Amino acid sequence: ERFNDPDVVALVANDLSRIHRKGWRVGDLIDHLEQRGIALVAAAPGREIDTSNATGKMFVQFTAMLDEYYAEDISQRAKDSVAYRKSLGKYIGQAPYGTDKKDGYLIPTQAGAWLLGNGRFVAGKPEEPPEEGALWRSYYEGAKRILELYAENKLGLVSIAYQMNVEGFPFRARRSRPRPMTEDDIRRVVSNWDKYGGIVTNERSKDRRAYEEIDPDTIVFNEERAVFPVKLLREVAKIRHERSVRPPDANAGKPREAKFYPLSQLTYCAHCEELAHKHGDSAYRTRLTGTFLNSKPKYRHKLGVDCGCQRKTVPVEVIEGDFERLISLLVVNPDKIDEMAKLAIEVDRTLFKSEGDPEREKQEAISLCKRRIAAAVSLFGDGVIDREEYLRRKEKNERDIAYWQARTTESDKAALELSMCMDVVETIKRLWKITDDEDRQGMVRNLFSYILYNLDTQRIIGFKLKPWADRFLALREALYEDEGVITEEDVMTQITQRGLPHTGLGNRLRFYMELAPTLVLEHIFTELPPKLAQQNAILARNQDILARFALGELGSDLAKEYGLSHQRISQIVYGQ
Repeated sequence: ERFNDPDVVALVANDLSRIHRKGWRVGDLIDHLEQRGIALVAAAPGREIDTSNATGKMFVQFTAMLDEYYAEDISQRAKDSVAYRKSLGKYIGQAPYGTDKKDGYLIPTQAGAWLLGNGRFVAGKPEEPPEEGALWRSYYEGAKRILELYAENKLGLVSIAYQMNVEGFPFRARRSRPRPMTEDDIRRVVSNWDKYGGIVTNERSKDRRAYEEIDPDTIVFNEERAVFPVKLLREVAKIRHERSVRPPDANAGKPREAKFYPLSQLTYCAHCEELAHKHGDSAYRTRLTGTFLNSKPKYRHKLGVDCGCQRKTVPVEVIEGDFERLISLLVVNPDKIDEMAKLAIEVDRTLFKSEGDPEREKQEAISLCKRRIAAAVSLFGDGVIDREEYLRRKEKNERDIAYWQARTTESDKAALELSMCMDVVETIKRLWKITDDEDRQGMVRNLFSYILYNLDTQRIIGFKLKPWADRFLALREALYEDEGVITEEDVMTQITQRGLPHTGLGNRLRFYMELAPTLVLEHIFTELPPKLAQQNAILARNQDILARFALGELGSDLAKEYGLSHQRISQIVYGQ
């Protein structure tokens, strides 16, 4: 698609092998580029490409054929090596949780992590506790505990994840970093029952459908290579097979239509974010994803993770409605762009202590080049320099003049950047209700780096724009003060609380850069959602009933006063 854009003049690659590994595709690519007048450039030294004649094209085609042969040969060698090692019963790939590899075979791992008193996990060695009272949690024991809980057939994957977190068993993430367990981690362990039993298959465990597995009673485990009791693994396989249900459309051949959730994978749980900040570990961060619950689209917290939030889902219309209000508040009147550009320039000069006027510098440079050309004319006329030297000086100064004339002034650059941000925000606001979810998702990810959401209060509590839009947000927030949305008292209070200097435009912008998202959200969400306000009112009522019942008041009197049935009072009192 980009080849059709007028600003594309060349396709650059290190060499031909980086473009395609199929000879016929390289030929099609060259024809495609020639039709559009686009050059093909190889960046590697000594790999020049000339497709302007028949000889050059033939050389390119021949090189592509060799690259294709080389790629397929390497691929076949790797596949043969994998097949041979699997025939010996050796495991290929990263060892499953709770195990390590030795000479290609799985063995129980000695690795684990320490559980500190504050609930944080720290990687280490069993003989070197990081603090007094820390508990050692072995990854091998963690995997065994998961299999035992699953074999009891009382808990689902999500409940097992919660139970493992309660018992303080971590999961080993990449680079051996310990982190709390999730539903996906439990699924990985359970689906690897065959690998734990010394069985090596050609299919990855996560790609294997449980309802298509063979009868667990007929499975032959390799007891010499099994890292867990075979009886336990057979029970896990049996329960997994019984729990699995073949979906009605499994043989229909038509993939289920995917639904896009615009804020999915971009929105983070605020409670998990607080834990990540507390422990200094980004592994605690979790994203909200989209799902269908009770035939209603919702955003859902990552399953199996207990971060302290009481609610795990939020309806799509609630969170996306709040996001729409956020975008509406970010929209700027086009008449304000000049004011924002001037403020941006003034702030840059204050922050970076730039000297002089860039516009004046530009005009002086152009005048200097013109004087040099005039001087060269005089020298040539007087015979001091020859014609060749005169033309050289003239060409050089004319090129410098063209450079300075084409150079974007500081004000133009600031206005252009802010205009781009305004266009993006305005486009999202204008198209949000009329475009489809896939386009919404693309627009949101183009502007936002992340969004923080509190599931309990059902509110967006923070966000961060892309780096190229950070200054726009700070300047937009500064305009709120001019427009009366944010008062001078608000600004000074926040500056004082954070120990920032009270004076100076640069300090003021730093304040806006830090607190712009918070201040914007405070003026969007001044009240609780009606549904949440109602729920909080009911909760407060129930707490009042409990307190009065504990003081000896009769249930019948409470039912009459609150307009509830005696049965409902009993349910509240006894936690039903």
